[in-house]
Amino acid sequence: MRISGRQLFWLVFSIEIVLTMLYSVPAAVKEASQDAWISMIVAGIIGLGFVLLAVKLSMRYPQQTFVQYSQTILGKWAGRIIIVPYFIMWMYLNSMALRNSADFVYLTLFTKTPLYVIMITLMILVVYVVFTGGLVGIARCGELMGPIILVVIIGTCLLSLNHLDWHRLTPVFADSGWTGIMRGTIPALAFYGDIIIFTMIYAFMSKPKQALSRTMWGMTLSAVFVFIATLMVIMTFGPILPGRMWAPFFGMTRFISVLGFIQNVDILVVVIWLFSAFIKLSLFLFVTVYGTAQWLNIKNWRRLIWVLVPLILVLALLPQNATAPVKEYVEQFWIPYVIPINVIGIPLLLMLISIIRSKIMPAKRS
Repeated sequence: MRISGRQLFWLVFSIEIVLTMLYSVPAAVKEASQDAWISMIVAGIIGLGFVLLAVKLSMRYPQQTFVQYSQTILGKWAGRIIIVPYFIMWMYLNSMALRNSADFVYLTLFTKTPLYVIMITLMILVVYVVFTGGLVGIARCGELMGPIILVVIIGTCLLSLNHLDWHRLTPVFADSGWTGIMRGTIPALAFYGDIIIFTMIYAFMSKPKQALSRTMWGMTLSAVFVFIATLMVIMTFGPILPGRMWAPFFGMTRFISVLGFIQNVDILVVVIWLFSAFIKLSLFLFVTVYGTAQWLNIKNWRRLIWVLVPLILVLALLPQNATAPVKEYVEQFWIPYVIPINVIGIPLLLMLISIIRSKIMPAKRS
């Protein structure tokens, strides 16, 4: 299984953009009011720091996945133990992404369809592409759907220009201050932290040297459009109402009307949401199954699909309402545990040990 640098770029962009744009904006506005756009700039810069750490660590072992090079650095048993928090993270990511996707489809399209039916339908499609195509199939889907997602987002932003009020962005910094602005970065960082999952992907690149540039560009493009979406939401609804809305960017598209002809474009946002959710679910499931198979030394990794998918479905059904998955994801799991441990702590520890070992080993040989 080999993927190109272009496919990596579209994978990064596709999984980062839509979910972050729809769900991090209201939480950021709630904390930072009209200064939430500053929060998104700060979050984007920190997100690029996540990318730099993940790629630099992986490129020290370009032919190995995270599960493999953690054992190379720490030894067999310590390396296997340190992967356990990632298994928990992968399972949670799968269930959260599935529940978010199903809730969105339920609330926007099929309000009379049982939620579990939507989940099972989504998982059938995801299992099909993962089982038959593996990472290559997912990458090709990203390469096809990614440009469509980008075009729809650009078109939606352009069509929304006629009802924007720049005065709603003022006063700048006066109301929230740095405390509110930094709190506003947290929701976006929770989604940008997903980039750590690509430490399981870089080993499959046909040209590993492209990993840093392609991932950086994918993250940068996502962060730019999240920043633009935040500006437009505030200029449309003001600094208070978005914090009380479920998905204000989606709500903004319902105001689009050009000469009474171009209307009801919110269905396009639903379409790109489904594209993004499909790619994200597929990539997360592949990483979870493949990583678990490597950890257990199982050669036929596809067999684990039939074990892990039912567990993911059960976990996805646990939250009681549509907002619970995102709120719990950010406040109770991602910020206190995943960001400091899985995204920063363990990769940084592995990087330091790897650097120290690389300096000690030549000294011993000499």
